[in-house]
Amino acid sequence: MTLTLTACGTNKRILEKAGSDIGKSQAGVHLAPWPQWCKELIEHAQLNTVDDTRILLRRERRQVKKGNVKLIYCAEYYEKYAALLSINANAAPPALKSK
Repeated sequence: MTLTLTACGTNKRILEKAGSDIGKSQAGVHLAPWPQWCKELIEHAQLNTVDDTRILLRRERRQVKKGNVKLIYCAEYYEKYAALLSINANAAPPALKSK
């Protein structure tokens, strides 16, 4: 029976592809470390007793906006990296240009 399967080109290709897929899934994919810039926290706006509440709120919203921009940028980085890995399991991570 083994001779019959290996003799047929179509079955041989199917078996080789299945073996390759099993090998890739068992080997796993090793991700590069997450970029340090994406790990850095965005601090809250500095509070003081002199400034008006509206000014403090404006500063805090500016900090939140920085955090959201960073979150979106790092998510796009991850999606780009995932796309590269789907093409080539050994792909190097894309360059991260911090904003």
